[in-house]
Amino acid sequence: MTELSSSDLVAVEAEWSVDRTRIAKEVLQAGVPEPNRPQSLHWRWDSKAPWLESLAVSGFGIQCEGNWQGVMLTKTAPNLARLLHDKGKPLVYLDYIEAAPWNWPIPELGQPGRYAAVGRILFWQAVKQSEDEGFHGRVGLHALPQAASFYKDLGMKPLGPDPLKQGLPYFELSRQEAKKILTSGDQS
Repeated sequence: MTELSSSDLVAVEAEWSVDRTRIAKEVLQAGVPEPNRPQSLHWRWDSKAPWLESLAVSGFGIQCEGNWQGVMLTKTAPNLARLLHDKGKPLVYLDYIEAAPWNWPIPELGQPGRYAAVGRILFWQAVKQSEDEGFHGRVGLHALPQAASFYKDLGMKPLGPDPLKQGLPYFELSRQEAKKILTSGDQS
């Protein structure tokens, strides 16, 4: 796990943009229905690079085989827990998380995805960051619809769509579920 700098995010975008463009063209040519297309195709990590200048924003990434396999940005302020037991207490907000385009499973294109555990490893890092910050592992996020089942499987509680965030579903990890994740040590 690498802590990211602004220049790392610029490098990520440079590295991933060719595959993003290729995949965008291929899903259109193959007639992949809109709900099945990767929902983060429009993201640009270089545009997020200045955010790392804020003390409340952290970036983490995974490199393997000389390439960035996945990256995420987290915030430690001003987001607060919504779950009843910890309502109003600080948490780590997982603002953006993404695996490299070659790691996306896209069955319609015959692309199985190279590394399947990237998202889980990055999520584990967010939980660890929350623990290190004294937030007891609490993590919150708004999920792209395609990722909702992934976050449920990780033990996050769905709290419904958030009209302030384009209707995206909001998920939160309780301190109890975080403890299970951290105690198991399972990053994959």
